[in-house]
Amino acid sequence: MSQDNENQEAVEYVESKGSFLERVPSWLISMIVHTVALTIMMFIQVDQQAKKAAVVFTSTADEEVVEEEVMEEEEEEELEMDLDTDDMEEVETDVSVDAPSDVQVDVEVADTMDDDPPPAVVEFTPLADVKAASSDNNASINSYTSGNGLEARRNADNVAMTSGGTRASQNAVKQGLEWIARHQLPNGSWNYNHCLVGNCNCANPGKLMKCTNGATAMGILPFLGCGMTHKEGTYQKQVGNGLKFLVSSMKKEPKCPGGGSLHQQEGTMYAHGLATICLTEAYAMTKEKSLRIPAQAAVNFVMYAQDPVGGGWRYNVQQAGDTSVVGWQLMALKSGYMGYLQINQQVPAKAMNFLNSVQTENGAKYGYTTPGAAPACTAIALLCRMYYGWKQDNPSLQKGVDFLDKMGPQDNMYYNYYATQVMRHYGGDQWTRWNERMREKLVKNQIKGDGHDKGSWTPKGPHVDSGGRLYETALSIMTLEVYYRHQPIYKAQSMDKPAALE
Repeated sequence: MSQDNENQEAVEYVESKGSFLERVPSWLISMIVHTVALTIMMFIQVDQQAKKAAVVFTSTADEEVVEEEVMEEEEEEELEMDLDTDDMEEVETDVSVDAPSDVQVDVEVADTMDDDPPPAVVEFTPLADVKAASSDNNASINSYTSGNGLEARRNADNVAMTSGGTRASQNAVKQGLEWIARHQLPNGSWNYNHCLVGNCNCANPGKLMKCTNGATAMGILPFLGCGMTHKEGTYQKQVGNGLKFLVSSMKKEPKCPGGGSLHQQEGTMYAHGLATICLTEAYAMTKEKSLRIPAQAAVNFVMYAQDPVGGGWRYNVQQAGDTSVVGWQLMALKSGYMGYLQINQQVPAKAMNFLNSVQTENGAKYGYTTPGAAPACTAIALLCRMYYGWKQDNPSLQKGVDFLDKMGPQDNMYYNYYATQVMRHYGGDQWTRWNERMREKLVKNQIKGDGHDKGSWTPKGPHVDSGGRLYETALSIMTLEVYYRHQPIYKAQSMDKPAALE
């Protein structure tokens, strides 16, 4: 085909196409154009919506993640604030404590005190208004050492054999501890009505059934007296559960910041003093940090409860004192020294003024609330004088010891308990005579046989109806523990130095 022919066909094809478009109606062309435009717009819109939806989803998911993280952070902050608040409350009261379960005494509290103990030497400044005669000048409270007074308990049997005890007296202690252990209640406490334990036919239950803190202290002290704590010894569980009960029974005293009360209406300050001795001795013997705050809190309450005028203690807080209650509080403070707890120096100094107010014969004898010569009050007061400054050669002390020596042991374990300690610390022939009489009397009078009351002592003398068999047995055991319960005050000490607070 020639080139001219090809050109002619192309022209004809183009003309034919043009003639086709010319023949298509205008309305159809308009519809096609609009349809194409709408289709393109639809795809564009769908794409934009999809992109927008993707953006919205991504943004929402990110916000939810951020919100969850913020909520978690806020919850953590609230939890931390709650923990901090709890700690602040415990620090503020120093007695909001959780008692341990079973044996271990593990109280999780904020400890705000220094871990380092105060210096071993504690200096006191006596008050100026001393009513005693010249022989009482030796009562000035100077400096005392503390810290080693409980060491002999860890080797009780050997110390007893070399200090006036016998195998029979040590066996009596062990039998007595078994009786006390059998009469502990399931909640860790003891009760002066020992029959509450059940399946018990022991006679002479005490009437002070609501004095649970005092009775529990009486149950614990004999174990501590021969070196048994919640950490060592045969009766760890009994001691641990008893301490748990005391700690959980402590109540805050709003008027005494940092003070914890174990005072009870039936037991009064007797109960608090006894319980304080338990807590302070247990802390001094074990250095258990969880016992430190409740022990210090109990000591704080002792100091708060002192009569601000006369310097004594009695049944209720800041009541004018009597010699009997004063003795337990001063012994509690003395135990506090052994544990390096904080003691206001003026408190025992004021207590010496109270003793001055009830003394006779220049301090050789003492009355209850007024000057007198009651045997039990004399023994209590002389023991306090020995611990708080009187020298061994003090004429009034010598005269008082002679008075007790002539009296001898009586059917009154309260008197015997204090008098035995006075004689043990004083030493000499007076102690030798006293020890033989007291030791043999207790060994002989302990219940023998196979009954439920085996190992106990039948109460005699005043107040037997109140404390009953538990009271009598606890005091009897602690009296037989005198050889090692506390180191002799004047041991290895020259006559021109003040008595060591040991």
